[in-house]
Amino acid sequence: MLTVRFLPLFAFFSAAAFAADPYLATPREVSALAERAPAALKVRIETIVDKPQPSPSGDPHDYISYARYWWPDPSMPNGLPYVRHDGHHNLDQVAKGDHHRMFVFSDTVDELAAAWATHHDERAARRAGDWLRAWFVTPATRLNPNLDFSQVRLGHNHNRGSSSGLLDGRGLADVVDALRMLQGSPALSASDDGAIHAWFSRYLHWLRTAKNPQTEHAAKNNHGSWFLVQAISIARYCGDDALARQWCEEDKARIASQFRPDGSQPEEIRRVDGLGYSAFNLTAQFKIARLASELGIDLWNYTAPDGGSLRQGYRFLERFNADPSAWPTSQHEKLQPGFLDPLVTQAKEQWKE
Repeated sequence: MLTVRFLPLFAFFSAAAFAADPYLATPREVSALAERAPAALKVRIETIVDKPQPSPSGDPHDYISYARYWWPDPSMPNGLPYVRHDGHHNLDQVAKGDHHRMFVFSDTVDELAAAWATHHDERAARRAGDWLRAWFVTPATRLNPNLDFSQVRLGHNHNRGSSSGLLDGRGLADVVDALRMLQGSPALSASDDGAIHAWFSRYLHWLRTAKNPQTEHAAKNNHGSWFLVQAISIARYCGDDALARQWCEEDKARIASQFRPDGSQPEEIRRVDGLGYSAFNLTAQFKIARLASELGIDLWNYTAPDGGSLRQGYRFLERFNADPSAWPTSQHEKLQPGFLDPLVTQAKEQWKE
C-alpha cells in the first residue's frame, strides 16, 4: 500500500529541472504538432460544463463518459443493464459524454504549446493559456480532479464510472507535456501556474487512493500501461520523482507479464481487435520507456527473465506494418498500412539494428 503524502506545492517543484528533460513527445512529433497550431488557434474552447446532459452526480464539473462497447440489452424492457460487445462501438452513447471534449482539449493545448516550443509563437502560447485556465483554474468551467464517472456502463454500479475509464485520462500526460513546453512563455501567470499545480496534486492523490484507479493500476493489459503513462507524468510534474521512479521500476514486472519471448502480447491478442490493441499497448510502453529514461531507468533494453522485452514486442508487430491484413488472429476494425509508423522512428533510435 502506497503512503499518501501531501507536499507543499512550491517547496518541492523545480520547473527548471523538470523542463530540462526531453519531452514525452518526440522531436518529430513536436514538429508535427507545431504545424497544426494555425488550425488549433481557431478551435473554440469547450469545457467540461458544455456537456449535452449532466453527469449522474448532477455536478456539471464532473467528467462523464460512457463505455464504448456497451449496448442496451434487447431482452430487457428498458435495455438495462447494458451488455458488452467487444469491438462494436456505441458511438451514439459515447457522444453524450465528455470524451470528445477531453481529447480536443489535450490535443489542442499540445499543438499550441508545440508552436511555442518550436517557433516561440506568443499567440499560440497565450491561446494555450486560455484553454488551461478554462479547464483547471476558472471556477465556472474547471474540471473536478477525478474521473469518478468515466466510462459508465448504464445499469451497473449505480451508474458510476468503471476502472476502465482511467483510459480517458491518458491525454492528461500530453497536457503535462504541453505545460513543460510552455515554460518561459506568456501562457500563464504565476497564480495560474500555482492553481494548475494544485489541481494536478489533487488528481494525483485521487489516482493513488480511489478504487477505480487502483483497480486500473493492477490491470495486466494496456489499461495498466496507460495508467502508468499518466501517473508517472503527473508524479514528475508534481515533483515526486521518487514515486515516478518507483512506478517506472514496477513496469519491469509488467513487461515480463505482457510480452512473450517472441514479442506477442497474449492479453491484447485475445481481444476482437488484437492487432490494434497490441499496438495500443506498445505505444503506452514506449511512452513509459521515454519517461523512465529521464529518471535513469532503461526499459528500452530491459529483458525479462523469460525473454519478454519491448524490443521483441516491436519486432513482432513491425512485420505487419506494411500489410495489417496478414495478422493471423482477430482484427475487427480495419487498420491501414503504416499503422505502426509513429513507433518506427523511436525504435530505430533505440535499437540501431
